[in-house]
Amino acid sequence: MSPFWLTAAALLLLPDTPPRAADDLVRYVVTAPAESLRVTVVGPASGPPLVVIPGLVSPAFAYRRVLPPLAAAGVRVIVIEPLGVGASARPGGKSDYSIAAQAARTGAVLDTLRIANAVVAGHAVGATIALRLAVLRPDLTSRLVLLEVGSLTSAAVPGVKQAIRFSFLIRLFAGRGRVRKELRKGLIANSVDSSWVTDSVIEGYTAGAAGDLGGVLRALKRMDQSVEPDSLVPRLAEVRVPVRLIVGGGTRLGGGRSAGRGRIRQLREGMPQLLVDTIPGAGLHIQEEQPEALVRALLHEVQEPRP
Repeated sequence: MSPFWLTAAALLLLPDTPPRAADDLVRYVVTAPAESLRVTVVGPASGPPLVVIPGLVSPAFAYRRVLPPLAAAGVRVIVIEPLGVGASARPGGKSDYSIAAQAARTGAVLDTLRIANAVVAGHAVGATIALRLAVLRPDLTSRLVLLEVGSLTSAAVPGVKQAIRFSFLIRLFAGRGRVRKELRKGLIANSVDSSWVTDSVIEGYTAGAAGDLGGVLRALKRMDQSVEPDSLVPRLAEVRVPVRLIVGGGTRLGGGRSAGRGRIRQLREGMPQLLVDTIPGAGLHIQEEQPEALVRALLHEVQEPRP
């Protein structure tokens, strides 16, 4: 499955409505003119805070099987969709889509919500944002949980670059069911057990979405053009909190291919406190294939004493 189609499909057809429970709160937090992030909050207000930063292909809907049991266990979960992801804004112009800028926005949202000293979990590129957040705002993080891990150097993953290159095809096929078909193929290809990829799940991932193709392409171009203010790799030593990397046993990282091993090595060298866990029976989307195991891992981190 081409990373172009997986990224394009997920970004073009994203859900407008996340899973809702009786005490859910969904709001938009403005961080700058034309920049607002959608935030979904579940669980008791008095509970210990767990911040979730999704990746490019895993908006709030992807955590529909993880949020309710966490909330039931008394955890206050805050899902912050980065700029250009899910139902958050997708401005063009001079908006900065670098990892550092995304981390700063996440910090601004947490300031608005008056949340500090939280366990922060990030998926894929969201994991890199979480690392940046721990460097930029150590007051906001008590522990990090990295679910897979994205590029440590850029927001523009290969799928972003290819989506820009084939933007005409995106416009051509998005209205003809091609994107849904390719999204399904991509999710299946990156799963160990793809039985979770049902028609209703595809509908959930793509509900109400084929709307603003121009906005999506503007955001992709800004991601591709983004420049980090400095390299994150030498700054990993500034992450002083416990860090746990969780990978699926069937993923590139869990499978031990060279790129995955190299990235884990970078993380280990920069953060000696790093612990690596592998969840068998999961691919890139652990929250979909093994939600119970992920809930247990997150609860463990939330319930650990603060360092």
